[in-house]
Amino acid sequence: MKMDDKEKFEWLYDHYKESNELRLKDQANRNKFFVWLCVAEAAAFLLICRPYDITTAFSEGINSKYGTHLAIGLGVFQTLLWVITLYIAIRYIQAMLSVERSYVYQEDLEKRMTEIGVPIQREGERYTADYPMVSNFIDLFYKMLCPIFFFILNGVRIVMEYRTIFCVTWHFVFDCILCIVLEVITWFYFFQIHSKITGWCKRHIPGIGKIANGLRKLLKEV
Repeated sequence: MKMDDKEKFEWLYDHYKESNELRLKDQANRNKFFVWLCVAEAAAFLLICRPYDITTAFSEGINSKYGTHLAIGLGVFQTLLWVITLYIAIRYIQAMLSVERSYVYQEDLEKRMTEIGVPIQREGERYTADYPMVSNFIDLFYKMLCPIFFFILNGVRIVMEYRTIFCVTWHFVFDCILCIVLEVITWFYFFQIHSKITGWCKRHIPGIGKIANGLRKLLKEV
């Protein structure tokens, strides 16, 4: 069935509105998980500075609220915080990538509607032509400074955790695995969101392009 331009526009515009609603939901989730990720990383930083004080305060708070007499050790608390941080980071990255892909998709829909004869450029080149400097800085803070900061903080965190134990325990081994997974995901996210940096690395660092393509193919097959 062949549609005329009016029917095409109506169909595209309805789809555009639905896509915009989905993006707004993803943005709300992104903002929510970013706040929770900051809280988790702040708790991790406090745990680095005052491990036993934080653990004691947490145990006393749980016992006071629920009327229990649990003695939560430092190892259990550290593992619990690693699990929570990893989960929140995954949800935040998923929401962020979904928002970024939605922008590209909506821009493509705008171009199609413009070709029909109705110029809509809410997310197109005209909208981003005179983008405010402060908005660019906020975007830089979200996408570059925060991932780098969290990457360094989690690395320091696992090193400090090793220094607080007298021998390698199953808690620490499990925490190392969680830390590696978190760091790898953060690393992949950083290069996924910064295509120009990724392109520069592929052009100037020998073998990076082949490794990236190999990993992409492997993960896709798995």
